[in-house]
Amino acid sequence: MKKINWQYALGEIVIVIIGITVAFALNNWKDTRNNQKIKTQYLSSLKTDIQKEIKQLEELQQLFRQKMRLISQVMQTLNNKDASRDSTLLRIYEIARLKSFIPENTTYQTLINSGDMKLINDLNLRHKIEEHYALHQVVMKDYTRLEKIYNKYLGDYFIFEMDYEKIRQKDWSFLDKPLLKNILRSINGSYYMTINTNKKCIASNQNLLKALQ
Repeated sequence: MKKINWQYALGEIVIVIIGITVAFALNNWKDTRNNQKIKTQYLSSLKTDIQKEIKQLEELQQLFRQKMRLISQVMQTLNNKDASRDSTLLRIYEIARLKSFIPENTTYQTLINSGDMKLINDLNLRHKIEEHYALHQVVMKDYTRLEKIYNKYLGDYFIFEMDYEKIRQKDWSFLDKPLLKNILRSINGSYYMTINTNKKCIASNQNLLKALQ
């Protein structure tokens, strides 16, 4: 019977184990390196989204304040029977132009849908990201309310209450109905609430941007 060289066999086994271990270590190193690269790209993309969203919200804040000033001017005119109705109607048309908020959440949705949120291993940072994008639900409720007032009430006013034949005849009596004032008050109140919610969202964006630096 052939004698087994156990020392040699053991050496071969050790070499194989070391080879497997090194191979696993190299694969893990490559995976870690690739994951770190992907994570860096995600964080950079998040920063871009946040910066774009801040700019959009700040522009909306300015626009909404202009709308509120227009509403105030229209209300003053409607309360003054001697004031010109020509300019009033033009201001109402301007008020009727609604601009909505479009959340910059493409990168966040990609993180969620791909399962790559786990790459952000800083639990505190991950919580801040999730908390910020959860705020979008609150913001969108305000914009949805504003859109409903525009579509249902102001839209119906243009269709059912505004007399375009009288406009050609310079008869503005239809503007003096209490319904228009009530609609404008509702829009103004909705803008006020939306502006306050926008402030919170801008602050949340700015805090998250600092956390990502």
